Amino acid sequence: MSQQTPYPGPQYGVPPERSRGPVVLVVVLGLVLVAVLATATVLILRGRDDKPTAAAGSKPAAAGSVQFRPVLAAEPNACNGSSPAAGELRCGTDGTRYKLGAVELDGSHVSEVKAAQSSNDPTWVVNLGLDETGTKSFSELTTELTAKQPPLNQVAIVVGDRVVSAPSVNAPIIAGQVQIYGNFTQEDAEKLAADITG
Repeated sequence: MSQQTPYPGPQYGVPPERSRGPVVLVVVLGLVLVAVLATATVLILRGRDDKPTAAAGSKPAAAGSVQFRPVLAAEPNACNGSSPAAGELRCGTDGTRYKLGAVELDGSHVSEVKAAQSSNDPTWVVNLGLDETGTKSFSELTTELTAKQPPLNQVAIVVGDRVVSAPSVNAPIIAGQVQIYGNFTQEDAEKLAADITG
């Protein structure tokens, strides 16, 4: 009587061929998973930019709501809460009374107003984009004002009957991209941008 073993006996020669289907499937699924995770990581990192870059931009609500006028004279603390909007006199939000020249540019030539963090330091700025006509007018105005001494080198930004800012012109602005800066915080820059857009 022969005794049977529970296992098949050893075989010699070429091993039987195994199906590679499950291995290929596992490798493909692994690669897909890696690609999905890599894409998700990139999207999360792009969305997690901790450095604020810019607040939403827009343009002035109405053409006449914003005016750019040269400053002819400035008296600090002369307004004391009053708002003389007679003729060429306007009060600034800082209490300065300004005597202003003619309107050189209005809101109809401003294509974009945006608060943004400065690329040079942690302060904020307000960027204005001008259309072709605005670029030409602003270029002529800033070229003329660059050679003058304060306050005659300032451009008043008038919203309604108030001067919301009167920055000095340091150099001719000829490219149609205006940057207003002055140690603004994010809140300051966003408020100025909101004032300009109305």
